Order: sequence, then structure tokens, then C-alpha cells
Amino acid sequence: MSNGQVFAPLGSSRAPSNSLNLVDSPRPRNIILSQLPADEYAALAKHLMPVDLPLEKQLSEPNQPIEFLYFVNTGLISTDAITEKGEQVEVGLIGREGFSGLPALLDQPQMSHSVIMQGSGEGLRIRSSLVRAEFLKGGMLQRIVHAFAYLQLVQITQSVLCNRMHEVDARLARWLLSSADRMESETLHLTQEFLAQMLGVQRSTVTVAAGEMQRNGMIGYSRGRIHILDRPGLIGKACECYGIVNESYNRILKKNEDGDLSYIL
Repeated sequence: MSNGQVFAPLGSSRAPSNSLNLVDSPRPRNIILSQLPADEYAALAKHLMPVDLPLEKQLSEPNQPIEFLYFVNTGLISTDAITEKGEQVEVGLIGREGFSGLPALLDQPQMSHSVIMQGSGEGLRIRSSLVRAEFLKGGMLQRIVHAFAYLQLVQITQSVLCNRMHEVDARLARWLLSSADRMESETLHLTQEFLAQMLGVQRSTVTVAAGEMQRNGMIGYSRGRIHILDRPGLIGKACECYGIVNESYNRILKKNEDGDLSYIL
């Protein structure tokens, strides 16, 4: 697939003949879409377009209209705060429990942050106006989005404290664990330069911290891939912020009868 390739054109309420019939297909892996009642899902499904979501794909630009929402099936979305000089720090992560472009549903057509793919994957794209129309009906979609918004709020507020109060090695451990949780994978495709950018520190600082973790057998690193080898050890290295955020996720997202995750409402 090419970067950001869309498998069917947008803008029509009826899916073209060469598109996937998502209404009649098995539900996507995205937790929100998989949990919607049949009628609410059908209202969105005819507009959902499968897309490839490669690493560093820009999903929305700062202070630009949020035209589309991206529901993740696999992969990792990063929300980043950016300075006027272009420096950036990550403030939020999104996996298949959510989507990009939340402000568009809350009557805010743009946001001041950058939203990119931090881990490659695939998902579903839909015009934000269509989801907002369904959201305003006040059904299950609205309730789930409120829960998702709360989890984002917990992440962002905890990141403020973490970036100000905790050492780089503890923040790095937290970040690796959180990314692995959202990706549902112990292998992350990342460079040390990208890690430094997300943590808002110099690359040499990340090199020292990651090197110590590698020597202690917590992680393995080669050719842009980080493997978590000792999760308990990494949890012990992480700051308390990981546990605080993780507790909220574990309280709101639990396994259902089919063994998959769903929102507890």
C-alpha cells in the first residue's frame, strides 16, 4: 500500500461498488466501532473507508480544520504539543481504543496540537461532520466518546506533571510501557531520535537512558526496533505516572464475554 492510501473515494453516502461493504462485514478491531449498537454502527459504516496508516503520517495539523477522523484498528497515534520553533513533546497516545480528531465532535473544528502516526498500522477514515451528527444524537457513541475523552484527559494532565517532575529514565520507561500497551505489542518500531523528540530531550540523553535499560536486560534495541524483554523490571523503572494512567485504563476498559476489550459504561 502507498502511504495513506484510501481504498474507496469519499463523499458519497453509498459505498462504491469497488469498496468494502463494511455494514455487512465483521466489525473492525477498533474498540469504539466494535461496541456500537447495530443501528449506530450502520449509520457510520457506509461512510468508513479503510486506510493504511504508515509511520509519521500526519492525521491533523495544528490550527487547521479537522476534516477527517481516523479510527485505529492497529497502530499508534501520537498527540504532540509544538512550540513556534518546531520543538515538540508528546502529550497523548491513542491505540485501537480510540480515534484522532476528538475536538471535532466537541464543537471545536480545529486543535492546537499535531497528530501523527507514531506506530504504523491501519484503520478507518471518515468525515468528522458525519461522526459529529451521530454523536449529537446522544446514543451509545456519545457515551463511549465521553469515556475515551476522559482517558485522554488523564493522559494529558499526567504528562504535564511527568515532564516537569520526573527524570528522563523513568519517563522513558513509562513511555515505552504506555506505547506497548496501546499497540498491544512488546515490539516498537522507533529510532532514538524519535524517542528524544517525543520526550523533549536531547538524543544523547535518550541514548544513555536506553543503553542502561539494554544492559540491564529490560529492552533490546536494534535497527530502529525496541523489544521489551523484562516488563516487570521496566515497570519498576517507570515513574508513578504509568501506574496512575494505567489504573484508569484498566478501570474503564475491560475484557468482555468474547475476551476482547470494551468500554465499561
